[in-house]
Amino acid sequence: RRYRLSGAVAPLTRCLHCNGRLRPVDKAEVADRLPPRTCEFYHEFATCSSCGRVYWPGSHYRRMRGLIEETLAQSGE
Repeated sequence: RRYRLSGAVAPLTRCLHCNGRLRPVDKAEVADRLPPRTCEFYHEFATCSSCGRVYWPGSHYRRMRGLIEETLAQSGE
């Protein structure tokens, strides 16, 4: 039996730590909480609405996005 859930997939919208929803924020809002040089190379950021962790589309994001796209393509939906 197949449940055809690929349309319900919302990848990379939840915090990996607490599962809270991520919300986009301006760089200026989180600049003081970023590792050195991150502001130089990245311009899109999100924070968890529950725990406040900061996320940005770094190399891990690109790898995860590729894996998700490949998995969805293989689902045949």
